[in-house]
Amino acid sequence: MMEPYREHLRLVGELYDLRQRWLCGWETTLDDLAEVEARVDGHLQALGRGGEAALGVALMDTAPEEPWTFYVLVALACRLHRFAIVRVPLLEVEVWCEESTDERAAASLRQAVADGLVHHLASDAADLVAEALRDAGPHVASVLAMCVGARGWVVAADELREVAGRECADRPAVLRALAQLPGTVPGAMLASVRCGDPDVARAAAVAALRCGEASVLDRLARRKCAPWTALPVAMGGGPAMGAWLMEAARGEEPAQALLGLGVFGDPRGLAVLVEQLRTEAHAEVAALGLFLITGARLGLKDDAEGEGIEERACDRAWTALEGSGISTEPVVWERWLAEHGQRLRPGQRHRLGRLAGPHTDLDVLSMALPLWLRRCLADEFVIRYGVQWSYEPDLPVVQQREIIEQVRSRLDDPCLRFVEGEWYFQGRLAPVGESVEWKDAGRRVKS
Repeated sequence: MMEPYREHLRLVGELYDLRQRWLCGWETTLDDLAEVEARVDGHLQALGRGGEAALGVALMDTAPEEPWTFYVLVALACRLHRFAIVRVPLLEVEVWCEESTDERAAASLRQAVADGLVHHLASDAADLVAEALRDAGPHVASVLAMCVGARGWVVAADELREVAGRECADRPAVLRALAQLPGTVPGAMLASVRCGDPDVARAAAVAALRCGEASVLDRLARRKCAPWTALPVAMGGGPAMGAWLMEAARGEEPAQALLGLGVFGDPRGLAVLVEQLRTEAHAEVAALGLFLITGARLGLKDDAEGEGIEERACDRAWTALEGSGISTEPVVWERWLAEHGQRLRPGQRHRLGRLAGPHTDLDVLSMALPLWLRRCLADEFVIRYGVQWSYEPDLPVVQQREIIEQVRSRLDDPCLRFVEGEWYFQGRLAPVGESVEWKDAGRRVKS
């Protein structure tokens, strides 16, 4: 009797792993993901009909080295409304991750359990999650925080703020979760902007900007020596910050500033991006910046590139372009810009060749882009337009689309008149600041 259940469990695991790989690539559409999710749902329904027997098999077969086994167990327990059973894998996650010397493996396990909770836990379980947060260890606290943030469970806000003030295994995830709940900016968030760990500091800055803390921008602009500051500045800065980003993009560690120029969207940054294409170490991120502004790819697709995507984890090589079709050849980009660059308007914000605005930015979130990039653009959307939502680009596709359409209908309100191409902060025009003349080290940049 156990073998049919094990077959369904195995198939759910294979589909979960496939979905995780596809989320990281450049070619998978939301329709592709929706098809995988529908197949997962079918197998989970079959397991649900098995009730306690199927749940018992899932419990016996969990192995921390295979994160999908935890995803299946948590998903099935949630669907059967057995949160008491969910506490079993949570306890094992805490013990195994604490003892593990492989942080990537621990992060994969935490993510699998969080996915199971986010995708399948009933909305009326928010109080149970809040209760579990109160005495959770550092690893389980990070898992539950991801769940609270993605589901937008304000009922657990106090517990989440308390977690942010103590040790946790994935502080960026906790800070991100805090930013997904409405309310004032917790002190722990602002304090973390000064953290020596750049990943934590960047996550804290983005979270504070999502919550409307504009003072963070001035604080970041004074820290040019910290490369991580470029991306938050690009997400929330006004027109004058373009010159700041260009200066950083010609510095000793320009990678994040080059990406920032692409996110910022002013065509006056194109010259710097093309210039950095000639630097081998930064060619990929410069090409990505060019793509974000122009929407052009210009590369030849190579069928063999798919292999690299299959084996690459979501948290590796965030500038990697395998499978994207984006060229890193300076001559190709120079030729394209000579032919098409005149349609881009210097001094206005662009996204993939169009004047940026809330509708354009929403469209981009539904495109076939890697998870890390869609997450970055989703954060920028909140910072620019002041839209508070419980959107995550790795939510089930049905939920993603529902949230996006709800926001799109709100943007059609005639009271909300966003001008395409302008820079906004929390729904208001961003201050122009001082001089918007784009110079760098005494050199005038071509418009």
